[in-house]
Amino acid sequence: MKRQIFVTCWCVLLLLSLGISSLPAATQNLMQSIEQPMGLEDQPPIIEIVNPTEGYFHFSGIKLFPTFLNLVGDTMGFGGFRLRPVQVQVSDDIDAPEDLLVYMYVYDDEQGNMTWNSDSGLHERKWIGPDLGTFTMNITAQDSGGNIASVEMSVWYFCFIPE
Repeated sequence: MKRQIFVTCWCVLLLLSLGISSLPAATQNLMQSIEQPMGLEDQPPIIEIVNPTEGYFHFSGIKLFPTFLNLVGDTMGFGGFRLRPVQVQVSDDIDAPEDLLVYMYVYDDEQGNMTWNSDSGLHERKWIGPDLGTFTMNITAQDSGGNIASVEMSVWYFCFIPE
């Protein structure tokens, strides 16, 4: 009887020692699998301005012809961006493009958020209203991890049509 209790205790100790020694490795693997998606979220979104196209003259947002000298800006917009809005393509390492927060600024003045167009796969915003001059258009995008990216373009803008 003593021998059976001794063998049973020995087996229990052996199992416990094997279980305890493998537990940290299993726990570590579990923790790595939980942390891995969060660890990937360290890159800010990537922004590409699709419209206006740098180096082109636009009428109401429609690209017409190239400008040979960029004396007044990276691009030129006559009549605002009414018919074809400002469009950007935004991608991220984790979030889908439609889940990103994208904003448009002109000279640090927020014009508003850019809306997701599922047909074109782009974020869009109209830039309308009377004004004349060379403006710095800034597009910012923020992902769910709080990472922010921005891109700028100098735009010569002339529009006399009210909003």
